[in-house]
Amino acid sequence: MPNEKFINIVLRRFVILKSFLTSGLKLVTFRSYWKNKTIMSIFFSSCLVNIFLWIFLFKNQRNSELPIILHYNLFFGVDYLGSYNEIYLLPAVGATIIILNTILGCLLYERGKLASYFLVFNIFIVQLFLLLAGYLIVEINL
Repeated sequence: MPNEKFINIVLRRFVILKSFLTSGLKLVTFRSYWKNKTIMSIFFSSCLVNIFLWIFLFKNQRNSELPIILHYNLFFGVDYLGSYNEIYLLPAVGATIIILNTILGCLLYERGKLASYFLVFNIFIVQLFLLLAGYLIVEINL
């Protein structure tokens, strides 16, 4: 009866995996991190800036086949050209930073609230710099 033994092992491992995942979800979703008003206000502000950046870049999209300037340096001038679709890397990187810093801040909140505040505040600062970069790229290519 090796099939019954194999099935029992698989079922036990499935139960262990299920309990591990549910305990991990409880740790992430029910922390006091999400109840902190300062963290949540900065987090939602950062998300709004990122959403605004997506909308701004989409509204100012050009339908030209010519490459656009994606990076400009005062010493060397234009040093990176590309298609307009590459400009969407800015808000995508911003969204990735939001996700990663939020997860890290949530995990570090119980150990050190200052680190969580630092991570969330950095999310907002990065979003503002990405918004500025997006605006300048759109303006330089008009």
